[in-house]
Amino acid sequence: MGEGRKINNKGKNDGYMCSASAALNSAEAKEVLDANISVSYGNPGGKTLVSRQVANAVGKTPEETCQRAFLNTVKRFQSTAAREGKRSVRVTSYFDKQTVGGNQYECHIGTWNSRVVLKGSIH
Repeated sequence: MGEGRKINNKGKNDGYMCSASAALNSAEAKEVLDANISVSYGNPGGKTLVSRQVANAVGKTPEETCQRAFLNTVKRFQSTAAREGKRSVRVTSYFDKQTVGGNQYECHIGTWNSRVVLKGSIH
């Protein structure tokens, strides 16, 4: 999961680095993601889109809420791919317009919700 860190001094805004493969291989991912549209994590290449999604953080652990926000964002990319007749998506973390290498994505947890920003391409 990663250790939270204070981003600024304006209310709660803790940043976490999380495992994309753990989220994509979770039981929750099997329930909410479209099995007909494959998902891979890493450099999306080509023409990219950006999506920012949130998840309710109240009463959830950082791992639970960050995973939900990540999967919400991936699901958004899958919906776009399905609309355009595509069969796969490739995403990477893009918080504050900064990509994160490896298998990690950045998640920020505020008082009420968590936020994940992904950049991705559909194929």
